[in-house]
Amino acid sequence: MGKVHFFFVVFFLFLFSLPFISSNFVCGFVNDSQEFSSSWTKVIIYPDEDHSNIIPCEVSPENKFCCDLDELPFFNYLVGKKIFAEIFDEEGGFVAGPVDLLLTGEGYDLFSQMNLQKAITINSPSQRIFANESSSSVVMNLSLAEHYNNLRYTLNSAEGFSQEDVCTDCSNPVFSIPFNKGKNELKLIAYNENREISEDVIFYNLDYLNFNIDVFCEKCKIKNDFFYIPSNENITFTSSFNASHNISGDFLFYFPSDWILFNSSNLEDFSTTHKILSENITDKKEFSVNYSLQSPKTFIKKEYTFYQKFENQEQISKVVVFKFKIIPFRKSKYFDNHYFNSPFIQRGSPTQPIILNSKEDYLKLVAIYPKLNIFNSHSNLIFSEKKKRKNLEYFFTISTTILQKNIDKIFLLFKVEKGKSIEVYSNNHKINLEFYEEDPDYTYYSAYVHEKGPFSVKIS
Repeated sequence: MGKVHFFFVVFFLFLFSLPFISSNFVCGFVNDSQEFSSSWTKVIIYPDEDHSNIIPCEVSPENKFCCDLDELPFFNYLVGKKIFAEIFDEEGGFVAGPVDLLLTGEGYDLFSQMNLQKAITINSPSQRIFANESSSSVVMNLSLAEHYNNLRYTLNSAEGFSQEDVCTDCSNPVFSIPFNKGKNELKLIAYNENREISEDVIFYNLDYLNFNIDVFCEKCKIKNDFFYIPSNENITFTSSFNASHNISGDFLFYFPSDWILFNSSNLEDFSTTHKILSENITDKKEFSVNYSLQSPKTFIKKEYTFYQKFENQEQISKVVVFKFKIIPFRKSKYFDNHYFNSPFIQRGSPTQPIILNSKEDYLKLVAIYPKLNIFNSHSNLIFSEKKKRKNLEYFFTISTTILQKNIDKIFLLFKVEKGKSIEVYSNNHKINLEFYEEDPDYTYYSAYVHEKGPFSVKIS
């Protein structure tokens, strides 16, 4: 366990020792929002008389925080003094609180719970790219967090710069902004008497945005808007778009999970049926990219769905993979686009792993360590099992929107009942497990890996 320095482990040891140390701590709990995890968000602590004299703390993956008031600059600790806590996360646009307490001098004090929320929530419009739109304005419908209920905006476009105060003491503002051709950069600013927090939104008003996809191989054919492709064949897909004005963002190409991709580091998991390739586009009217894939082996014909997408604009293409033309094709798995909607949006960094708690008894948790700061990601665990002779063999896979090239390492923590043994394999390679800790009922083993699975687990 010596080389594993998880924040939450340290936190529990730290919290357990609070009654026995002389420092003055204030602690609390932050509830997740419906969409966002509170893990690693920043809490600020400050005294009643000076809201700018602050110390920052981080929320652990267990939704808890503790701050040492001895680190607060120019602070004179007095019993009965009022202390405030709030979340003010400018990078993510999150806020919570403020909440307050009176110091008791009893080692540590607890704030009442806070609820994480976005300072600015855009209810509508949901689209960011408008093609062939006749309207000259966009109607914005927003929700503002409690204590950040004043709003103004600035707009930059090809037509120039504008600024307007929308409302004060409002929670659900609805207003129109000019909608100019090309790129429209909108900055929304919610504020109170002490702080302000902003949300940047970019809209494109285009005359047109067209997608195109082509496939190339010796026996590939196009008929009635279907691509017909031989089974187990190397295929080149050309994905492209052209637009009336320069656009920027991620150009996405979705392909079925049972196709094999060659030579790309931009691969993400999307759902149980599809993966994504993304290309970051900066101020381009036209763009094309080639992807090399291998079609799956199939005994009969199968139909697959490919997608191209740029923000809210998308195109669907149907591909039929065949081996024997005389056999009618059947459909493959449906396109599942809801897999990552249930997990929270998560953040992580090289020292702040993304923690995935397991629903299966044999796997305690998974921690994904990214190589760089990640502010918006989805990750989840997929489980299955298979009866093998008298024993069950368990399988799990890590799905994540973090690119493989941006993952430094993945920590796995297993548990097994005392008196039983556990073996873990990845691609038929046995993973070396190290003793982690034990309790009266279970022994825990850990391992660092770089792959996302699938892993097989045998317990005997």
